[in-house]
Amino acid sequence: MHKAIQQAGDIDIIPLDLVEFNSAGRLLIIGSAQQIQAVTPRLAPLDIMLVCVDEEDKSRLESKLIIRDKILHISGWMGQFTVQFESQQLSVDLVLDLSDQPFLTTKVLPLGYFAPRNNTQLLAETLQQLPALTGTYDKPQYFNYKATICAHSQRQLAGCSQCIDACPAEAIVSTGDTVTVNPALCQGCGSCTSVCPSGAMMYALPALDVSVNRLRKMIQAWFELEITAPHILIHDMMHGQALLDSLDEGLPAQVITFSIEEIGALGMPFWLSALAYGAGSVTVWDTASHPDHDWLEVQHEISKTNQILVGLGYQADVVNWLKDPDSGLLLEHLSTSNILSGIPAASFSGIDEKRRMITMALDHLHQHAPKPIAVLALSSDAAFGEIKVNKSSCTLCHACVTVCPVGAVSDGFDLPQLNFIEDLCVQCGLCKTACPENAIALKPQYVFNRVQARKLRLLHDEPVFHCIHCHDPFATQKMINNMIDKLKNHAMFQGQALERLKMCKDCRVKAMFNDTQKTVP
Repeated sequence: MHKAIQQAGDIDIIPLDLVEFNSAGRLLIIGSAQQIQAVTPRLAPLDIMLVCVDEEDKSRLESKLIIRDKILHISGWMGQFTVQFESQQLSVDLVLDLSDQPFLTTKVLPLGYFAPRNNTQLLAETLQQLPALTGTYDKPQYFNYKATICAHSQRQLAGCSQCIDACPAEAIVSTGDTVTVNPALCQGCGSCTSVCPSGAMMYALPALDVSVNRLRKMIQAWFELEITAPHILIHDMMHGQALLDSLDEGLPAQVITFSIEEIGALGMPFWLSALAYGAGSVTVWDTASHPDHDWLEVQHEISKTNQILVGLGYQADVVNWLKDPDSGLLLEHLSTSNILSGIPAASFSGIDEKRRMITMALDHLHQHAPKPIAVLALSSDAAFGEIKVNKSSCTLCHACVTVCPVGAVSDGFDLPQLNFIEDLCVQCGLCKTACPENAIALKPQYVFNRVQARKLRLLHDEPVFHCIHCHDPFATQKMINNMIDKLKNHAMFQGQALERLKMCKDCRVKAMFNDTQKTVP
């Protein structure tokens, strides 16, 4: 890649929030006697405790170091691991788990927990690292979370849980109507930010606008030197960069490499922006930096991105996922991928708002699309769409309004109405779940007319019912008629009791008091 293009993408990223770890060097080693004997001489500077999984071999180890108890559970992170045994609890700073099947099974293990799984190279690297892991360490906080637009839950009704499902470190948990991210467990994989439909969970290091603007400058520098559309190769800073540096023959001339802390940090808004800025294609390269993490959620986001592009008439598989550290396969892929061409470069700048970035990029791609359709039907798990309301069933109780996390559904203020703004809807389904009449259905789609999408639409309204005593409006005619129809044959709602249902709450109380007074002898 030309030096001018690389320099255009050079930025200094300074973390604003840090997570602190403190280790006193208390190390728990789990394994067979043979395994433990092989590693302990290399770890002498640490305060070692042992759990031998082979009962008959325990005699081969120093008895004062052995914990003769069964492990039930391990939790925590470097400096704060808690090991629960059958009869005691132990606090340690570091864990070396030599078991074939480690006690912790998360796809991305906590910092300070090492599980080489008979990988001799990984074990050698671990034994070299462990003695130095004493003292105080900092790592960045990789995420920003905006609870006010989170679609996880409302009023104990379940909504979106995509970030929880996507997190390979199991750092995200449900806490009522919102979620909580444990910054000590989070290692910045970024999958949560890729799948979050509302943009409540965003990557912080770097933020979306920083990454998009960095890419924009690199592509601008490219077009000052070249006329063909470049291929963007996204890779992680550690493993990916090392593999690129080791290439003997170098990358094809049309490739711009884009390094990021973790490949999951860049999702649909980045990929679409790259194409809008004039890139011909995008490849996300998985170099197995996290061997147990399959990145399925990010791959699915790529599929959804390609669905939109194909719907606009562009070539299939313009955004790609390549899972293989083999440089030969990488070079072959980069030489044979589909390439878009002839799209004028967009001029918009990056902003740190996921949905706005997506809509700005799609506005540009729609304007120059081979098939600029007005509305594109999307898959059932899309984050864009409308809701359909069955007017014969809806009573305008506004339960849907109270649970909508993003304000897409609203009432009519003083009028019995149900209104909707499609641009805000994230298809979380909370409105559908909350509706007592089962009157709401989701319709995933993307409306390219942004004026139409941002317009307040009337979904349903009803004539007002006025109190038969004071004549103030207090409900809809349908609501009162339905209530009377259901209760007219009930023994407690005969005569005046049924008539009181047609009164507002104040007049109803007065009428009940007057009726009581009349019956008093």
